[in-house]
Amino acid sequence: DMGVGEITSIGGELVGEAGPDVWQADVLREVAKYCAKSEAARLNKLPDPGPFQMAVASGHGIGKSALVSWIILWFMSCRDDPLIKVTANTETQLNTTTWRELAVWHARILNKDWFTWTATKFYAKEHPETWFAAATPWSEEHPEAISGTHEKDVLVLMDEASGIPDVVWEYIDPAMTTPGAIWIAFGNPTRNTGRFFECFNRFKHRWTTFQIDSRTCKKADKATIRNWIEDYGEDSDFVRVRV
Repeated sequence: DMGVGEITSIGGELVGEAGPDVWQADVLREVAKYCAKSEAARLNKLPDPGPFQMAVASGHGIGKSALVSWIILWFMSCRDDPLIKVTANTETQLNTTTWRELAVWHARILNKDWFTWTATKFYAKEHPETWFAAATPWSEEHPEAISGTHEKDVLVLMDEASGIPDVVWEYIDPAMTTPGAIWIAFGNPTRNTGRFFECFNRFKHRWTTFQIDSRTCKKADKATIRNWIEDYGEDSDFVRVRV
């Protein structure tokens, strides 16, 4: 809720930035609504509302990895002994993009001294064994590496989720039986089959969904997008998937 003036008064790398993009703010508001609903149920001793599951399909360059980082930092800062699992379509994407972006935003937060970032784990310095986020690669041969957990505060984040096989999703499903569990999947819509596709189709009633056009996003490379549209056509499958 900070205004531009407040952001610029802090100084540092974010001077001149106006805050989250519209789509990022919309996603965060949906998470906030769920948290308020879950907390109200707990305080009033009402049935748990069930897990929060969100899928975000988009073009390239919209700021997905930044938003993943913000969500991790929020959950780490505002939950006791949270368990966060972060994965991506490939180990390279996970390590060089998703997890690297977390290091960038960790360096910018006001409470950065609370946490330590390593190549595979992001943890609270005072509780390294119980308060952490883990960069978790998967394989179809050993999908249990990303298997669910039944801790009190669970967050699962997928980057480039369209490329993650169904068997991996099936190993995450049990974690969603934990009250207050949150599962958010981001990706380009590169496949017309699989669990990410079904978030917007057969299982849409279970998921809060967003479909983001890169042309509306302030951080997207507009020149490259214009070139793609010129080369392939606005109605081409390439542009529909990548933009």
